[in-house]
Amino acid sequence: MKAASLLPCRQGWSWRLPVVGLLAGGLLFNLSCEHKSATAKPRPRKAVKLATLKVFDDAPSDEPPPTGFVASGEPQKDPSDPKAQITKLASTEVPCGKDAPPGMVCIPGGPFFRGSDHGGKPDERPRMRITVSPFYMDITEVTNEQYNRCVEAGKCEPPIKHFGLYVRPKQPVVAVSWYQSYDFCHYAGKRLPTEAEWEKAARGPDGEVYPWGNESPNCKLAVYEEPLGAKGCGTGTTQDVGTRGAFRYGLFDMAGNSWEWVNDWKTDCYHGCAHECGAACDGPDPQGPCGGGPKYCKGVSEKLLKGGSWYFTGERMRGSERRGVPPSNRGPHRLGFRCAKSID
Repeated sequence: MKAASLLPCRQGWSWRLPVVGLLAGGLLFNLSCEHKSATAKPRPRKAVKLATLKVFDDAPSDEPPPTGFVASGEPQKDPSDPKAQITKLASTEVPCGKDAPPGMVCIPGGPFFRGSDHGGKPDERPRMRITVSPFYMDITEVTNEQYNRCVEAGKCEPPIKHFGLYVRPKQPVVAVSWYQSYDFCHYAGKRLPTEAEWEKAARGPDGEVYPWGNESPNCKLAVYEEPLGAKGCGTGTTQDVGTRGAFRYGLFDMAGNSWEWVNDWKTDCYHGCAHECGAACDGPDPQGPCGGGPKYCKGVSEKLLKGGSWYFTGERMRGSERRGVPPSNRGPHRLGFRCAKSID
């Protein structure tokens, strides 16, 4: 009986001994790990590259406008600045013969090539040699600061109200109709340019594609949709006038930033289509159907916009581009203008 009673006890120890061994081994392992942790040299942490949000160079800011602007809001040209040099006149061009008024520049007269037969749209046809007289043109698009003076004087209706993206003093005024643009220019003792005048100022006597020549656009040259979907070169808005180079004749932003109203009514082409402009778009100094202006013109319902904008792609900035919009349309955040003035 005594021998039999000891057997189960021995069997119990037979399974308990390995368990005790494991516990002891685990304790020794933990002590070893703690010793290594306490004595080991710290391992250098691998640097983690944090993701950063890309900020465009031309992103809007509250910084003051560029230096060199006169009190009325136009950039003052520095003769030592090569960007501000007036284009050397071609042999066919006629100078103004007088100094331009403040904030304006002389656009020489003479023949130039208007329209496009290749790479353009049907309403740009045909490419023709047209003649205009010398005239003055605003160096920049009309700014919020300038337009608001007309509103405060009770001579202009305010533009559509916007949040802060479009209302800095030196940004071009946008969300204004053709009629509002017409009123401002008359308030300022000026007028809207004709389509022919505007195109001469943008393209020069040889009818180049852009204000800077025939080179394809990029965001150093103009404010437009580039790359696709990146409105305003990624800023999502217009830029202060004069932030890009002064190109032909010393004008800023003749391509991109804001569409610009001109005086003319729009037709389907100059010549050769069912609703052509015909003789009204020939020269010299063509005025378009019904002589342009605010009066009703039978058979047409849209006024012309030129130059493209921050919201559209590069091909819309071609000097021959013709966008037709009802004159009461205000945008709502792409339609602006600049004024012209005849030489007395």
